[in-house]
Amino acid sequence: MLEILVVLCVFVAMAGWVLASATVAVETVFMAGFWLVLGGLAFGVPTGLLYHLALRRSLLRHGPLPARWWLQPTQLNDKIPGADRRLVLGFCYAGAAGFLVTLLGCVVVAIGAWRSF
Repeated sequence: MLEILVVLCVFVAMAGWVLASATVAVETVFMAGFWLVLGGLAFGVPTGLLYHLALRRSLLRHGPLPARWWLQPTQLNDKIPGADRRLVLGFCYAGAAGFLVTLLGCVVVAIGAWRSF
């Protein structure tokens, strides 16, 4: 099922590229990319912070945290107690979605830059 989603996303991205290259003004492409980046950061950064805080709180209830745990926190996801998994991983996935929207915005800005030449 995940593979189908990836293929659909690639097709949508390709269609968006063709549409942006053929019909949309360069300034519009730049502004769309800018707003995607801004929206992705505005959503992803707070949810990423909430993920780190929820993960820390959940894991501290069951023992000490490893040194520098915040650098690779997803390696600790398997240690989240069952009662906290839904909340903590919800923030994790939401932050990841915000990151993906930010990356999409960067790609759209790059398309605008490519078209401006």
